[in-house]
Amino acid sequence: MKILMTGITGFIGHHLGERLINDGHEVYAIVRPTSKIDELSDNLRRNVQFHVYDKDNTVLDIITDLCVDDRRPDVVYHLATNFMNVHRFEDIQDLIQSNVTFGTELLDAMVANNVYNFVNVGTMYQHFEDADYSPINLYAATKECFEGIIKYYADVRNLKCIALHLFDTYGVDDNRPKLFSLLRKIADSGETLKMSPGGQLIDTVYIDDIIEAFIIAGKLLAACKYDYCDTYGVSSTKPIPLREVVKIFEDVAGKKLSIEWGGRPYRAREVMVPWKSYKLLPGWSPKVSLQEGIKKFLGVI
Repeated sequence: MKILMTGITGFIGHHLGERLINDGHEVYAIVRPTSKIDELSDNLRRNVQFHVYDKDNTVLDIITDLCVDDRRPDVVYHLATNFMNVHRFEDIQDLIQSNVTFGTELLDAMVANNVYNFVNVGTMYQHFEDADYSPINLYAATKECFEGIIKYYADVRNLKCIALHLFDTYGVDDNRPKLFSLLRKIADSGETLKMSPGGQLIDTVYIDDIIEAFIIAGKLLAACKYDYCDTYGVSSTKPIPLREVVKIFEDVAGKKLSIEWGGRPYRAREVMVPWKSYKLLPGWSPKVSLQEGIKKFLGVI
């Protein structure tokens, strides 16, 4: 298949790009002038066709050129996002540009060129206290806003979309300042980490399972087995308390970690129980256990 991606330089994006290339697909990626392409693997740099998006080369220009050159994408994966847990006033414009405006331009360029299969990324943070929609932060609100725009293109312009709402993610090469990276850091340094009281449930999914969900979603769309828009949760299906997650990490790492439980309070709108009323994508279920995933993350196996 011919695949168009955004967000290929991100953690999930580069893993998806690797899988698509290794599976024999032709991959095109829309990137910004500031995207760190040189930090991608040799495999991606050699085999992905990069298209720089700026004021002189719009998303419409890029997709039109692809279609004119007989490279019309069979599926578009939209992973580009601007994530922040807490925003400042000066962040608002960038949040909306990245998470709403850019995606809308992408959709409009797609349907203008008869490209209709779209895989979007959402977040469990759109579902505080298991609501259909209750964002925990402005980032989640922008993701929901964009999904409203997707519905317009689905209703009016025949777009087909699978939205994958991700829970926490982790895996090999994950250098984001997330839970397991912080635990690995203090395991190596011996320093003390201040954490919340630790009662919240954690639902985290290993990268290989995440990528498999994207692959299945793309196949469903490309095979014309999907003629509408719907949303699915990409969940471990087994959320466990944070304290237990840390204990499992300690067991795998073979080290007792120095953690000050209750050293910092729960955040405003802390997710104590993750979204529960999701549907799983047909044909997908998580395969990598937390113990196995942590072993892979730490390079133990």
